[in-house]
Amino acid sequence: MFDVILPSEEVGAEPFSSTANSPTNVVTDFSLQRSRGTLDLAFSIRDGRSYPARAFQQGALKVRFPNVARGCVPEAVILNTAGGLAGDDRLDMRVQVDADTSATLTSQACEKIYRALGKPAQVTLKINLDAGARLEWLPQPMIFFDGACLERRSEIVMTSESSLLMVEGVVFGRAAMGEVVKSGSLSDLVTIRRDGRLIHADRFAASGDIARLFGRQAILDGHRAMATTRYVASDAERRLEEMRKLVEVSICPAAVSAWDGMLVMRHLAHDSYTLNKELIRALSVLRGAPMPRVWSI
Repeated sequence: MFDVILPSEEVGAEPFSSTANSPTNVVTDFSLQRSRGTLDLAFSIRDGRSYPARAFQQGALKVRFPNVARGCVPEAVILNTAGGLAGDDRLDMRVQVDADTSATLTSQACEKIYRALGKPAQVTLKINLDAGARLEWLPQPMIFFDGACLERRSEIVMTSESSLLMVEGVVFGRAAMGEVVKSGSLSDLVTIRRDGRLIHADRFAASGDIARLFGRQAILDGHRAMATTRYVASDAERRLEEMRKLVEVSICPAAVSAWDGMLVMRHLAHDSYTLNKELIRALSVLRGAPMPRVWSI
């Protein structure tokens, strides 16, 4: 997973000698190559159709635009070519959706957060929605491994005429692989500002013996997967009863509330398969269309 970079003679390191017998001639100092990725997307409208107006990509982050039927909302699929995140890796994403424009963003696969050797991995997301803009932020749940450390921050700025459907999910170890997450650190902050006013600030933070913390009834009650869906739109509160009826028959614990033009739904599950199955069912209803093809299970 890591590339080892040996110090060069320019920085005063002693070159490695395969014939040297003395251990003092062996290079023992090394640094780990870190992954960096930047993505800057913008969507606009032309001749009544939404289209990707800007797609800047750098480092490990890439974006692909699958073909969609004429007149359908453009879809962008985000890829991390590094294959996951470890300590001190960093991803920075910006998304601009212009007035009266629609877009759907998802990920190619579940992002993997590996054991950190020092500093946490960092992921930042900044979304700006102009009046009449509609964005669906639908990445697949990330997989959190034992000893992983992640700091994630999502900042959304929108207007009362724009709408947002956003899901963030985490799976703590793959049940089918027998993985158990005993320790680690996760700090996840989401803020939403509408018309310049902060309407939502939600932080999930856990560190140290997280297996013990997640066993508490008030936290995860022993479950190993969770997801939060946020729907901010003019009809959010009117859809509360519809979504409550849906979660009443959920095969995993789920709850939904709505206030101040926003609907928030949370799911818990014992494994990723169950979580994805319930998310697909709920999100398909909310968006009024099947989920992107990469979500197929």
